[in-house]
Amino acid sequence: SSSKDVPIVSLIPSKDYEMLIIESSECPYCHKLQHDIATNQELIKALQGIEVAPVLADDTSKLYKIVINKHKLTGTGQDLAMDLGVNAYPNIFFLNKEGKVILNIPGYVKPKTMVCIVNFITTKSYKKQDINSYIKANNCLS
Repeated sequence: SSSKDVPIVSLIPSKDYEMLIIESSECPYCHKLQHDIATNQELIKALQGIEVAPVLADDTSKLYKIVINKHKLTGTGQDLAMDLGVNAYPNIFFLNKEGKVILNIPGYVKPKTMVCIVNFITTKSYKKQDINSYIKANNCLS
């Protein structure tokens, strides 16, 4: 353990899937996304099988521990954002239990479309088709 007691937050999924959200405190669309996740009934229902893990890229008060694509990382939100090549917020990574990135969504997505994206993951449709075909086939764009 280090001399300063910095809390370490584990981002290792306890559910089958994780929605890792890299956000910034100054970002209005990040607040909008968090609001959707907290209040949109369809989205709340869709996210039941997914662990939602928000990480603030400008917060250096805690360390995060995660395994992404077999790559073990421990660092601040800033370190994580850099390691993942994130330069726009919010930036969403859907991971499976092993930490493999299934899908990366850069930017804010409306709740109706986000519900579709989440279902694309939880129904394992990602094994059969790409997200764009799925979105078209399921009439997900509002």
